[in-house]
Amino acid sequence: MSTCNLLKLGVASALLVSISAVFAADEVRAQPYGVVPPVPYFYNWSGLYAGGHIGAGFSDGSSGFLGGGQVGFNYQVNQWVFGVEGDFAGTSIKNSVNATVVGPGAVLTSGANASLDWVSTFAPRVGWASDGWLVYGKVGGAWAHASATANFAMNGFGAGSISVDQTVSGWVLGIGTEYALPYNWTAKVEYNMMDFGSSSPFSTDTFHVIKAGINYRFGGPGWPY
Repeated sequence: MSTCNLLKLGVASALLVSISAVFAADEVRAQPYGVVPPVPYFYNWSGLYAGGHIGAGFSDGSSGFLGGGQVGFNYQVNQWVFGVEGDFAGTSIKNSVNATVVGPGAVLTSGANASLDWVSTFAPRVGWASDGWLVYGKVGGAWAHASATANFAMNGFGAGSISVDQTVSGWVLGIGTEYALPYNWTAKVEYNMMDFGSSSPFSTDTFHVIKAGINYRFGGPGWPY
């Protein structure tokens, strides 16, 4: 074979190798990449938190507003959230009673004003977390402080007054839901039933509270990044 033919054969072989390489590269580039699975919508509820709340309380015709704060700690295990929370709230709940007694030569009038000054609870919580929501229940201790003043007058002249105040204890049962907001903030709605038994400052044993609140969780971001 002549030198010219050998050169032609070498050039043809090189062209074939180059073309094969180009098609192989195109084939590799044309292969689709695998779809990356989305990151699960997961929020970490673990950590110390604090916040405030407002709401309403009522018991047997006595009702009013309340507002205060809460502090607590959560620890999450998979979707279960275990924690403990304490709260304190002042109230505007008041009640008054007036009476007049007419006797021989005398008119006795009396009036009593009673108020529920504050309520407080401390309770463990157990909840279930899913997609940024936390649904929970709690059972624990409850305390309330009530004060009352009674005034007496005879024939229009002051006869005296009596003031009493007391702090009573009982238990609380609560259910609620909380939603994770950006930047470690969460918002919640909660219902509490407090039972103070025979020492209740109300005419019935139970006191009901519906409240809404907001919390800030200290530490790293709750959403994964």
